[in-house]
Amino acid sequence: MLARDLIPEEFHSLRMLRLFLPVVNEPGAAIRWSALLPVGVELTASTNFYELWALYSADHPGAVTPSPALGSLDPLTAHSLRELLTTQLGPDQLLPTRSWAGYSRSSAPGMRTSMVNGQEYAHETLTIHEIIERGIKGNVPDFVADPGMAFAWGTCLYPDSLFIAAAPELFRALHQDPFLDVASVLAHRDILPQTFEG
Repeated sequence: MLARDLIPEEFHSLRMLRLFLPVVNEPGAAIRWSALLPVGVELTASTNFYELWALYSADHPGAVTPSPALGSLDPLTAHSLRELLTTQLGPDQLLPTRSWAGYSRSSAPGMRTSMVNGQEYAHETLTIHEIIERGIKGNVPDFVADPGMAFAWGTCLYPDSLFIAAAPELFRALHQDPFLDVASVLAHRDILPQTFEG
């Protein structure tokens, strides 16, 4: 599967990036993927956590494998995303979302659903604040699309990252934020990496 397959076709003209969600160590602290990189190695949109951890643990014997994000936003990532999105779109912008229907909150009677890659997703319209709060609680919506066409994101179940298509100003802001680990998605290497399952 390609990263662009997670983004609606009408957003394919926008540049894409991968936002890496920090993993969590035993004391519960968030660890950015970039903190695990060997010298001279950079994150790419197809970076596989298993391969990254193998490189890191080879240089740090006895290191305990951290827990995956599994769709959770740590405080710094949540704050940055909330600030960037509300600055670009406004604090009251309503955004169509889809979240895996297996979450109990998504099983309300009469809620519209659709199938993506063999999984059922519930449709909701949420504010940016509500989207970020869901992420803080461990259930970041799997798909979000801006009606104004400024951005969309998509991901897989229990995600370790978000694939984001963004208009130029937001794309630059995401890249420049010091609290976010991101890598541009390039058409010739945007094959989705294996999901980090811990």
